[in-house]
Formats: sequence, structure tokens, C-alpha cells
Amino acid sequence: MRYDYSTRLRDDVHSAVQMAFKTAGIVNISATAEQIRVRNLAENVALEDIEYLVLQAAQLLGAAIEFDALGSGLALSGDDVLHDDEPAISTSVFSPPASIQ
Repeated sequence: MRYDYSTRLRDDVHSAVQMAFKTAGIVNISATAEQIRVRNLAENVALEDIEYLVLQAAQLLGAAIEFDALGSGLALSGDDVLHDDEPAISTSVFSPPASIQ
């Protein structure tokens, strides 16, 4: 883990977390970190390190957080709008408990 992150990266983390919290009311740690990593490729910072920075920033805001996998398709991003004629995405990921008999 690095400790000498640039001011630009730290500012990007804080603004992305604030924007996610304002728009969705919850901060998706994995998705937000990946967006920041892509915007700051020249920094060459590992995704895990950016996730840690995002988590810290979200905790400072007192924001609700989630650790959604990037490709699960369960959470809608800010660009996805559900219209009346489109089917809703099922968010049920838990199956009923199996019988042990």
C-alpha cells in the first residue's frame, strides 16, 4: 500500500464519493474506485489502494456503503434509467435455504 498519493488523486476520490452519495445516497466502493482508477491511469495506483481511499472518504462522510462486484449487474449506474416499458432488474441474489434432510 502506498501513502504518497497525489493531491489530484485524493481530490478525485473525495469528489467522486461526494457525487455518488448525493446522486444515489449510497457509495458503491468497487464501482467508484474503478471509475477513479480509469480516470487516473497515469498514477499507476492499484485498484485495492483506491478502494481503501474511497472507503475512508465514504466513512468520513458517514455515507452508506456497498461492496458490489463490478460485473454483477445488480445496481444501476447513474446513467441507467428505468422506463415504464422496460422490465425491472431482479435484485434478488439469495436463494431460499436448502433442506438438510
